[in-house]
Amino acid sequence: MKLERKELDKLFKEKYHFFIPDYQRGYKWTRMEVLKLLNDIWEFYLNNNSKDDTNFYCLQPVVVKPIEGMYYVIDGQQRLTTLLIIQQAIIDYKCKKLLPNMEYDSMPALSAEQYYSIEYETRANSDVWLKTRNNKVEMQKNSDYYHIFGAYHATLDFLKWIDSDTPDEYTLNGLPCPKNYKKINADTEFETCIREKCNVIWYELDIENENDHEIFDRLNTGKIPLTNAELIKAMFLQEGNYPTLSGDEKIKSEDYRTNIARQWDDIERKLQDPFFWDFIYDEKHVGMIYDTRIEYLFDLLANKEKEKSDRFYFTFDYYDSLFRSYKDKGDAIDFVNEEWKRLRSLIQTLQDWYDNKTYYHYIGYLISQGHSVNELKNIQFPTDEEGNPLPVPKKVEFVEKLVELIRRQASKYKHADLMKSKKGLTPVLLLFNVLNVLDNSEDSDRFPFHYYKHTTWNEEHVAPATPFDPNRPDRCFQFAAQMLEYYTDISFYEKLEGLTIENNKKPKNKRKKKNALVNEAVDIVKEKYEKYIENVTEKYDEYIKNDDNADICKELLEIFKAKGENQEELARNVFSKIVKQLGIDANTLNDDEERRDYIWNQVLLDEGTNKSYGNAIFPYKRMRIIKNTTKGIFVPIGTYNVFVKAYSHRMTNMLEWDDKDALRYLAEIFITLNRNGRNFLNANLMNSNEHPEFINIEELKKLTNNEQ
Repeated sequence: MKLERKELDKLFKEKYHFFIPDYQRGYKWTRMEVLKLLNDIWEFYLNNNSKDDTNFYCLQPVVVKPIEGMYYVIDGQQRLTTLLIIQQAIIDYKCKKLLPNMEYDSMPALSAEQYYSIEYETRANSDVWLKTRNNKVEMQKNSDYYHIFGAYHATLDFLKWIDSDTPDEYTLNGLPCPKNYKKINADTEFETCIREKCNVIWYELDIENENDHEIFDRLNTGKIPLTNAELIKAMFLQEGNYPTLSGDEKIKSEDYRTNIARQWDDIERKLQDPFFWDFIYDEKHVGMIYDTRIEYLFDLLANKEKEKSDRFYFTFDYYDSLFRSYKDKGDAIDFVNEEWKRLRSLIQTLQDWYDNKTYYHYIGYLISQGHSVNELKNIQFPTDEEGNPLPVPKKVEFVEKLVELIRRQASKYKHADLMKSKKGLTPVLLLFNVLNVLDNSEDSDRFPFHYYKHTTWNEEHVAPATPFDPNRPDRCFQFAAQMLEYYTDISFYEKLEGLTIENNKKPKNKRKKKNALVNEAVDIVKEKYEKYIENVTEKYDEYIKNDDNADICKELLEIFKAKGENQEELARNVFSKIVKQLGIDANTLNDDEERRDYIWNQVLLDEGTNKSYGNAIFPYKRMRIIKNTTKGIFVPIGTYNVFVKAYSHRMTNMLEWDDKDALRYLAEIFITLNRNGRNFLNANLMNSNEHPEFINIEELKKLTNNEQ
């Protein structure tokens, strides 16, 4: 294989003869696609120093295969055709400015002696589109020619739009040209830019070893472009990097390339491990998605950041420039050695972080909060301004630096930041859960960042946000379904979940909408409703007959069967009975919004569970959390401990969450975040007079052994 970056000027001057095989579609670029390309190139030209040789605009790859003096185009025919159209339009526009009375039809067409040529297997006289580019009637005869006609005139219109000689009232697609876009001799400057500053990535396949049909299918099925990783791999492994050898030396060279390819696959397999991957990567903060995950490592080495995510080939450009600097000195093999060594060093560092329990939890948390791998790596392996290595900190020193990063964030939070929906609540709750696992003596215990990052989390009230109020049929029905599950262990919501799973297995065009699915879960549409209720009733009755709570269950079942319609009064009566039976008194946490929304009444809960129980009472929430755990659903350890009242030290009432429980939970958060000198929470939260009035600060100090 051969991989290089070519300036368009060089591509034109080399006068290639391109052949488009019949398995490819014809030319399909629209006016809007052409205008977008032209505008991107012009913006690049206006915003970059034209005299800086390191600045260039990179087009996507052109993948070719040399066969019998021609280059079969595997990918890139749309770009190659468009570039010729643009070049023809530039020449015609300049000619028209010099000779205004000259008709476009009489202007000469580009020739193969001047530029490259393109032959299409599916039609004879492939060059007719250049000769008849302005003949609207002729161009209507063929779909490809129709699009070519549109692309050609889009380019003429764009050149006129940016020309300072064009009146200001002239618009392109209804838009006037910004003043800073217009230039004197814009056509000449645009031509210089496109020829000297625009590059294509030239990817030349081996004649014998690579199947062009397979590569075409891979690139065009789902429109998957060549990734930076694929291009870099080709750059590393191309034969031209290695000295011309013979005999045993040649075998050693081939073994070296094979070894890199094997190690490459090993690294990719490692990165496909979801627990390892989601420890080092956070899509929300990185801003890029990787089909080939080793590309993330190359992005890190190239210092590609989120703000550069729109530059698809940023990392290839970085490595291409580096490769050229080595190649100019005749050191292509040194480039491969050095860069592969850097990559292996990076993956080893990440593996060390993953294997060390302390590193894992601190670094995993920091990455989830937006800190980059490069930032943390540079702390562990510092360099001076010129990139020279500085003394590496000891392990304890590195850990303290990680702790300090977390401390800078967490110690800024005040009590007001620890309210629902405020900036500090989710970070502190997450940190509390991460540290709970870190402090566990079992070395194998790890907080599962994979599950955390692939779940939508809510800040959820432990004691309900508002007392139950059966003022609507849907609330009455939800209350009945929840409490029937509480008393009988038969779950309407599990039935709904089962229907949803089955529905999602169907083709998209046959799936039912969410509302329809909910209705089906209630009554399996009207004609099946009675049978559904009959089956459910039969199962519930089995429990009810032998249950001390028969009266409550029968009344709940009546509300459920009626889908809550006209059941408000009965629902209120049943609710009163349940409150009395369970000993759930009026909860002072519900006295005002601040008490309910403060961190002592908040946990992290997955959105699915949260939506299913809504504004349920504490006993039902507790039951659902325990059931989730037994079913293998990830529940953060801090959330689980709250609902089993592990922090409460008072087990007289497991069915209620009150001020005493909340205060002990708050104390546990303070203890955990400040344990072992971490001091993640500001000490002034204990001492300041700004603490919420509803917190018994003296009692909190006693609970945290922090009496002042």
